[in-house]
Amino acid sequence: MQRWKQVLGTRSASLALMVVVGSGLLPVVMVPAAIAQRPAATAAQADVAIAQEILRLVNVERQRVNAPPLVLNDKLTAAAQRHAQDMATSRRMSHTGSDGSTMRSRIDATQYNWSTIGENVAMGQPTAAAVMAAWMNSPGHRQNILNPAFTELGVGYATGANRPYWAQVFARPR
Repeated sequence: MQRWKQVLGTRSASLALMVVVGSGLLPVVMVPAAIAQRPAATAAQADVAIAQEILRLVNVERQRVNAPPLVLNDKLTAAAQRHAQDMATSRRMSHTGSDGSTMRSRIDATQYNWSTIGENVAMGQPTAAAVMAAWMNSPGHRQNILNPAFTELGVGYATGANRPYWAQVFARPR
């Protein structure tokens, strides 16, 4: 909370924390300077903008192979964001969380009722376009992005030690 007060000012810090916690998203470790100087709602909007850009780029790739477009899902985004934040905090990229969590356990924790799931993670790419290029150049990640069985997407982004950490969670509900 103290960090939020420093970044956002005393009056908006409580609101910012409620917005971030209430949305199921954890705050990023480091807030870019341009965002840190704005009100809390703008920081949350920045996360939405990143997710929307990843979604757009995913759907451009899916359209090329006639796969149906994905839509963002709040529960999947919560699972992806928690994992991205955990990777940033622990400063390691892995499909296994620092607490031993797995893709399945993280998704199940959101109470998303799924029939099929997949996950992509990455570290170090500075932009949505850069991380998408890396994922598309990796056969396993590319397969998740283009898999026509998936219908929904969650996106997570966090920074730790000045490195971006990314997570995508793909699923189809039951």
